[in-house]
Amino acid sequence: MRLEISGESVFLHPDRALCWRDTVVVADVHLGKGDSFRARGLPLPPGELDDDLARLAALLADTRARRLLVIGDLVHGALSPATVERVTRWRVALDADVVLVRGNHDRHGVPGSWRIEMVDEVLVDGPFAFVHEPRAVAGAYTWAGHLHPTAAIRGTADRLRFPAFLLGSALGVLPAFTRFSGGPVVRGDLGWRRYACGPGEVLALDD
Repeated sequence: MRLEISGESVFLHPDRALCWRDTVVVADVHLGKGDSFRARGLPLPPGELDDDLARLAALLADTRARRLLVIGDLVHGALSPATVERVTRWRVALDADVVLVRGNHDRHGVPGSWRIEMVDEVLVDGPFAFVHEPRAVAGAYTWAGHLHPTAAIRGTADRLRFPAFLLGSALGVLPAFTRFSGGPVVRGDLGWRRYACGPGEVLALDD
């Protein structure tokens, strides 16, 4: 879905990404989350890491973007050697710059073999500011993550929940990129314009 924000064309992608100029922006990827849960004895099947990496690569290829910007929580916690090696191989094959605005889960940094530029707190680029936890940045429209927002759509017999973008007058919040996450349902009467990420399309719920 194409929108105009602060005089710039941006695209809300159904695979939970913001596309702007030559940049794909995502939030809350949480690489290694499966490692953390399995280390605590939860019998989760493998596969979420490869799924997230493949989706990121596909977004960059499909949009021909030259930069991947992650606005916080690229990783979830301690990483297994196998995860570090798998992401390293993915990064070597990726023909794009990768920039990370550090989130609360990224406080210990990321492996050097991933070749990722780290930015603390805020990145200002053009009319936009990019942060992890939602907050105002003077003089810029701000994009954030952290909240993992979702929206509920009611049918005649059921209620479906989808990851959602939230847009306000000066702040936009991206959905969590990883599929291995939950998030609060945001109602339509709280002042946000909600855009739900459905199968293959983005649905405007409040316009």
